[in-house]
Amino acid sequence: MKRRSVVLFVLLSMVIGAGAGYFSFTSKNPYQLNYNRATINLPISYSKYLNDKTYALGEKYLAEDLAKQLSQLGVETRLFTFEDTLSVHNFFNGIEIYMRSGPELRLDGYHNYFDNDKISVLIETIPYELNEVKNADIVLTGSQRQNEKYRKLGINSFFLPQFTRIDKFYFAPRDDLKRKILYVANQWTELDVRKTIKYAKSTNTPIDVFGDNWSASLDGEYASWWKAKQIPNDDLKYYYSSADIVLNDTRPDMIEAGFVSNRIFDATACGAFVISDYIPEIEKIYGDAVPMYKNEQEFKHLIEYYLTHPDERKLKAQKAQKITRENFSAQKIVGQMIDIIRDYRKQKGLD
Repeated sequence: MKRRSVVLFVLLSMVIGAGAGYFSFTSKNPYQLNYNRATINLPISYSKYLNDKTYALGEKYLAEDLAKQLSQLGVETRLFTFEDTLSVHNFFNGIEIYMRSGPELRLDGYHNYFDNDKISVLIETIPYELNEVKNADIVLTGSQRQNEKYRKLGINSFFLPQFTRIDKFYFAPRDDLKRKILYVANQWTELDVRKTIKYAKSTNTPIDVFGDNWSASLDGEYASWWKAKQIPNDDLKYYYSSADIVLNDTRPDMIEAGFVSNRIFDATACGAFVISDYIPEIEKIYGDAVPMYKNEQEFKHLIEYYLTHPDERKLKAQKAQKITRENFSAQKIVGQMIDIIRDYRKQKGLD
């Protein structure tokens, strides 16, 4: 298979000349891509942060879980950062997965004009700019509404909901982590204060907050609410399982576009009882198993009611856990992702 222009051949020659021995050209076609190897590109500046277990970026942990599941299903997968963008380490990887679009990950540059036989897969967990989405070979969006819009525009889009690793998120309560109300989230630096904090303050509802960027919103009399900047991702199950109530809220742009927060899937997989802000997509999936509020009065009422009705909490938590484990496991969702990529390879003659 031809995969490179003369420009790439010159670049490869330069790389080999600078570091002979890195590549082994024993194959009849040394430029053959391996479509059982993938790279996940993250919106992180430096590779050192990949080993930081408390790094404040949800996509990092979703990418880790995705990479693990892809590797288990036969697609060897590694995480890359901006620092790795021009690295030769992913030279033979046939699949490039982007966890977030943006100026640093422009798919209309390198991919379309330089290395266009790699399969670019854009995973949309929040709404992206259309000029970026349209340049990917495959768009996997977590919103059915977005998928319908993209399809009408001729974009090769598929609805693929977010997922959770049920081998990582499961019921594991600990007595030392018991608390009434748990909220795990970062404050968005570019957006207004999250509604959970706004409503908790206005209704005088103390909550335990774990996350980054809360110093401006949780100061003075509210400073004691902020417990830590992060919980190590592997420890989240203990916190979720041990709380009476886990609170969730959603970015305004995600609500408008119809995205369900990944926190819903992780927390419910742990058997946690979750109260969330209202979006129709959560109701469609979980029915009444995840109670939702539309304003601060409903927020306060739901918390007060369910704190005093533990049996109802337990039943709803068990119902939500069953839904998540049966429908949103990493094995199931990532398996669908692999099928989509394989179908694309057949259509393009890349086998």
